[in-house]
Amino acid sequence: MLAISETYYNTLKFLHVLAAITWVGGGIYAQALATKVMREGDPAHLARTAKDLGDLGNRVNLPASVSVLVFGVWLVAVSAWNFTDAWILIGLGGIAATIVTGAFFLGPEAERLGKIAPTRDPADPEIQRRIKRIFAIARIDLVVLIVVVADMVFKPGS
Repeated sequence: MLAISETYYNTLKFLHVLAAITWVGGGIYAQALATKVMREGDPAHLARTAKDLGDLGNRVNLPASVSVLVFGVWLVAVSAWNFTDAWILIGLGGIAATIVTGAFFLGPEAERLGKIAPTRDPADPEIQRRIKRIFAIARIDLVVLIVVVADMVFKPGS
């Protein structure tokens, strides 16, 4: 552990928590909005919402997720915690899973959808199926994030 001031540590912790709030809050908002729009039954509105949420995900959730990881690793590096502590391994595993899901499925699938959607009717069954699949995977991803938040709060094994 490095000798650091309490202010330095608390600043890192604040930035880590703020990024986590942004990431998880954005995911909760996206799921709430997607659920509302799906219930309306308007395929064009759902397609626009999916596009907008994808754009916001790239601009807000992606930087927030990277910030959570960076500040979390930094906190462990300068604190008495260890990278072998169970709760830190669980947190890192959860964050890695959600980053991989976003980078290798959610982001690319949203991009593919964005390319084909303008050439088709928003009510096209393929468009609607892809949108609903993205939201379903994102919902599972959000549950993983919430488990990570619980892990960070309760610190099992510490």
